Amino acid sequence: MLAVRGGFAAMPDTGLVSSYQDEEPPRGWSPFAVSAIATLILLLGVAGAVFGIHVANVNATTVLNTPSATPSVTTTTPTTGPTFPTGGPTSSGPPDTFALPDLAGQDFQAARQKVRDLKLGWRFVFEGTDGDHTVRATDPAANASVHKGVTIKIFVTGPAPLATVPDVKGQPCSAAADAIVEAGLYPHYDTPARAGAVTDQTPLATDPPSLHWNDEVHITCAGNN
Repeated sequence: MLAVRGGFAAMPDTGLVSSYQDEEPPRGWSPFAVSAIATLILLLGVAGAVFGIHVANVNATTVLNTPSATPSVTTTTPTTGPTFPTGGPTSSGPPDTFALPDLAGQDFQAARQKVRDLKLGWRFVFEGTDGDHTVRATDPAANASVHKGVTIKIFVTGPAPLATVPDVKGQPCSAAADAIVEAGLYPHYDTPARAGAVTDQTPLATDPPSLHWNDEVHITCAGNN
């Protein structure tokens, strides 16, 4: 039964408290919670940014290291210098051209032998009245380019020495001329004929020595073969 007190009905005391009396009234977010959540959000954002940069770098590296699809170009290294035909370059000079050796200081007869071996002609020029018989110079000069058949002037410092006259009577005219030249003398033909046997010579081989190198020996040829 309800007891009425002071005009109001009093609730019976059952020893129970209404449930709403035990609950805490709703409260707002504490400052610490708000700060923790903000910090967590910030960290998540930074981690996402770092991950995105890493992925971008990986993709860029992959693109750079991917082989190009453009076709390769083969280059040819140019040759250095001209290419000569087989056999090498050819010389524009005569086939028997060579450098004249230096004969200066040699005995004139040794120099003559060297010139003869080279298939050259020679002409002695004896310059002095005394002195030795060595070569002073040549014309053309030493090391000049010459070829077979050219006549070389050989200048000798001393006078022309005596020459031994060969006996050529009875020999064929051509053979007699060769023997006279070998002795350092020159053949002089007293008749137009330069064939046949030698019928006469002046001086004779038996005459006292009177000729010097470069002097002439007069010969007469029969003119028949």
